[in-house]
Amino acid sequence: MDLAASETPRRLPALPVPASVGWVSADGDRLTAAADWLLRVASDMLAPDRQSVEDCLSLALARLQRVGSDRGPAVEVPDDAGRRIGLAVWQVRRVTAHIDAHLADTIRNRDLAAAVKLSCGYFCQAFKESFGCPPHAYIVRRRVERAKELLETTSTPLSQIALDCGFSDQSHFSRIFRRVAGEAPRLWRHKHRIDGSAPVADLIADDR
Repeated sequence: MDLAASETPRRLPALPVPASVGWVSADGDRLTAAADWLLRVASDMLAPDRQSVEDCLSLALARLQRVGSDRGPAVEVPDDAGRRIGLAVWQVRRVTAHIDAHLADTIRNRDLAAAVKLSCGYFCQAFKESFGCPPHAYIVRRRVERAKELLETTSTPLSQIALDCGFSDQSHFSRIFRRVAGEAPRLWRHKHRIDGSAPVADLIADDR
């Protein structure tokens, strides 16, 4: 939450500390104050999803525990407080819909983060936890999958498919497609074309 940390948090209605957070010892006043502030920031950023607020705070407290372990009494937190925190269900739906709707365009991490009301840094971590890969890798995979659909079901030239799927040109498209699918786009179309034929333009196209 880089952006939120650089600003003075706005006054928000007091929120109860989630039951999953656990108890902080009397010597942990600084941790308690930090946790209260983090709760306010989390609530501000993730208001549509209270579960994400609780998850965010639990993760923050687990990290504070590790930082403060060499300086004083340990902070008592539940065993699952340090669990990996991914995107909420509504955030996953919104992100995937945004990506699929903009495959032909430039898709930036900051735009995806804004769509689900997260800072860019936190979003990238949460996305990787949810999808098992960084946003860029997922986007590339979706572009190749879209290209496969077009290769199998249309006669669109490779150069146009490249642009429709967000690649800079046919050469870039062919290089990425070969790396992900294991073979050149023209060969893929020849093998998987639904009507059993390939456009003449593709048969003589240079897939370099």
